[in-house]
Amino acid sequence: MFRIATVFGATGLQGGSVVKQLLKDGVFKPRAVTRNPDSDKAKGLVKLGADVVAGDLADYPSIKKAVAGSEVVFAVTTSNRGQGTRELEQGKFIMDAAKEVGVKYLVWSSIESIVRISGGKYQAVALDDKAELDNYIRSTGIPHSILHAGGFLENLTRPAFVDCAKLNDNGEVEIKTRWVKGTVASLSWIDRDLGLSVSSLFNAYANGRLDEINGKEYAMICSKLPIEDWYKIIETTLGRKVNVTWLPTMNLKMLDDMYDSAKEFEWYKNRQIPDPGLVALGVKFGALEDFVRQELKPHLGL
Repeated sequence: MFRIATVFGATGLQGGSVVKQLLKDGVFKPRAVTRNPDSDKAKGLVKLGADVVAGDLADYPSIKKAVAGSEVVFAVTTSNRGQGTRELEQGKFIMDAAKEVGVKYLVWSSIESIVRISGGKYQAVALDDKAELDNYIRSTGIPHSILHAGGFLENLTRPAFVDCAKLNDNGEVEIKTRWVKGTVASLSWIDRDLGLSVSSLFNAYANGRLDEINGKEYAMICSKLPIEDWYKIIETTLGRKVNVTWLPTMNLKMLDDMYDSAKEFEWYKNRQIPDPGLVALGVKFGALEDFVRQELKPHLGL
């Protein structure tokens, strides 16, 4: 009988990376949760060997059904649902359902609290809800671990994001960014490192090491450096000039507060990178240069 790992956000960047890694490991059978099991992405997961089930983060009964019978859960929420529910409510649905059906261990994907580090000067509800859920899951008593992410490297390759890199007519790389000059940026290679991190935690649980990981927070961050140095790495690795346009605003207060807080109040200031706890579990984080070669270069058609 399969040991089931329910994975939320399975057709997105985070959940998708977890599903793919679990399929490689073969310890847990991924149950991929999506609002639309008939989508092309969902069908792609079925072809890879995952079970795909319907689940809506705005609907508690569907969440409870999705986690029923699963031994472990990967939980992530999203603000892009148009369902009228905040991530705080979505996360509570997952955590409450997991507790109700008897899930043995849950890994929660979270991020820095903007309101906390800035003393209330800045707020970003999409991030602050996740941070508040860190406290909520502790209150439930569910055995768990929390993974904290930084800025997604993949935003450089996703057309929906302003950061998406392009080549100009001279063959130079053009990047528009809302990062503020001088920001010490915490960066995460989600597609590569998140699945590895979740898998390592699930495997530690499966091997009887729950006491070592239960209640622990981990920084799922591959690098921390001045943002200007990141763009220099891109330039050096590609051997092409990188032109950066520093945007003064995104015309959305939540996003502006996110970037401004990162400049004024360094994210994960006292956290060791790479996280020694994840390294001890066998996670080998990807290098920024490898991201440029493996992800950004083909995105640019080079």
